[in-house]
Amino acid sequence: MNLSELLRTALHSLRINIIRSTLAILGVVVGVGAVIVLISMGQGVKTQISDQVRGMGTDLVIVRPGKEIAPEDQEISAQTSSMALAASTLSEKDAGTAREEKELVLAATGVIEQQARVESPKAMAVRVVAGDPDLGKVRDLEYTAVDKGWTHEGGARGDCAIGQAVKSALFEEKAGDREAIGKKLVIGNREFTVKAVMVPREKSLIADPNRQVVIGLEDARDLFGAPGTDRVLEVHVKAREASKVKETKAALKARLEKVHDESTPFYVSTQDDLVASFDKIFSILTALVFGVALVSLSESAIGVSNIMYIAVRERTREIGVRLAQGASTRAILMQFLLESVTLCVIGAAVGIPLGYGVSFLINRYSVLPALTPLWSVLVALTAGVVVGVAAGVYPAWKATKSDIAEVLRAE
Repeated sequence: MNLSELLRTALHSLRINIIRSTLAILGVVVGVGAVIVLISMGQGVKTQISDQVRGMGTDLVIVRPGKEIAPEDQEISAQTSSMALAASTLSEKDAGTAREEKELVLAATGVIEQQARVESPKAMAVRVVAGDPDLGKVRDLEYTAVDKGWTHEGGARGDCAIGQAVKSALFEEKAGDREAIGKKLVIGNREFTVKAVMVPREKSLIADPNRQVVIGLEDARDLFGAPGTDRVLEVHVKAREASKVKETKAALKARLEKVHDESTPFYVSTQDDLVASFDKIFSILTALVFGVALVSLSESAIGVSNIMYIAVRERTREIGVRLAQGASTRAILMQFLLESVTLCVIGAAVGIPLGYGVSFLINRYSVLPALTPLWSVLVALTAGVVVGVAAGVYPAWKATKSDIAEVLRAE
């Protein structure tokens, strides 16, 4: 019996038990669709985080206090929370040292960045960012409204700039940006005057730049426990050319090593290094995704295997007749395997576009990103075929072991 005849026989057998076949196909549809959705969500999160980290600037080099930790050993918290300001080994002088690398460095600023509570009189949690006069160049700060004559470079103590979310939450939501200028807000026990409102920026999974308040370094030291010092949490450096960021990193490390010793350790990283530090989290996420997908496909395989096993039991007489007519055990094996694979391929053919559609809706109408790569479709299709083979092996083998005399007596 050739392949076309086997396929015709398999489809005929599936049509005879249409409800049972449909239920088996439905199980595969759900399993394959789940694989597509889970991979899409995992890939979407990974891609968005990577893009958003790099979106902070591929020309950005960051000097951090303490000893460098290998990316695979870093924890997510090490990247989302800063060391205590009082324990930092960096100072404003390090930003000045970085600026001396004039051929490679466009701007450098000492940075203090911490979570804080703001009241005016409403309250909200914000990210307080402080830097020296080069902060605007390094962070590409832009404003929709600015108090006349005010600049971050020339700002006085108690001045601040706020993000769009801060303006909407603390003041009247419909109020214009200009109306927020001159308003008062309180951070900790200190009062600040709004001098500028920053342009709206895209919210990311890592942070919301619209929930930021920008203040001066001296004010930040007073708030976060290092008054009267020149300490900063990090030094952010903007390279003149993004293509020379690695060269800039090496030059900064060599220059700063001349003014630091073992008692004041530091390390230099780029945005690519930060992305690498997330690889451990991404690998765990990928393993979790495939684990859940495997469970889903296993359930589908059990359902298909059960259907095929019942089919073998119900068709014992048919098997006996075919064996009596000289059909080979290989032909019997191929018939039941092909029926099983056909069920799963049909399920995969329906489950793939279903999973793609669900991923599209998740990406469009929820906060979770979902990106469906081509390889996920290939994985789902391959999984469908594998499930079909795996689910049909035992029932097909069982059919080939039938005794002709016994099955011919079966009713």
